[in-house]
Amino acid sequence: MYSYCKEQAFTLVELIVTISILTILATLAFPSYLNFKAKQELNHITALIHTLNQSAKSNAVTYHSIIVICSSTNATQCANDQWNTGIIMFSDRNNNQQVDPDERIHSVVDTQLKYGSLTWDGGVTSTKVLTFQGDTGLPRSSFGSFYYCSQHASSLHRRFALPKTGLLRVESYAC
Repeated sequence: MYSYCKEQAFTLVELIVTISILTILATLAFPSYLNFKAKQELNHITALIHTLNQSAKSNAVTYHSIIVICSSTNATQCANDQWNTGIIMFSDRNNNQQVDPDERIHSVVDTQLKYGSLTWDGGVTSTKVLTFQGDTGLPRSSFGSFYYCSQHASSLHRRFALPKTGLLRVESYAC
């Protein structure tokens, strides 16, 4: 009975070799996995910025209201330079670039970026927020650029330029 059990078991050497091979494979695959996740995050951010831009232009014209896009940490108020945490889009009735109790929040996005960082560099009058005008839906006084800087590959750095025309342009960028 003892010899039968011995024939069915792994030896310690076989187990160590198997674990060593798996460790080597995991070590080689991990950077590729991180690069894959970073690419996924970039694709998500690209789609998100396009969607927010189109939605803000549409809401500005539809509601004949100034639409503001800003970073937020709590999904209810604007916060400076917290684009990695969250983004809100709202109608700004009094043009103070802050969410007031009587103003409608159109969109809340929980970004929670892990593989890169997102920043906004706006125009002279709106350095920390994007503002779309209610008459045309264009970011006349709030043109600027989003910058996405990847922590894993410089080939994933992007600039999302938003000119006065409101037509978003995506280009490679050196962070």
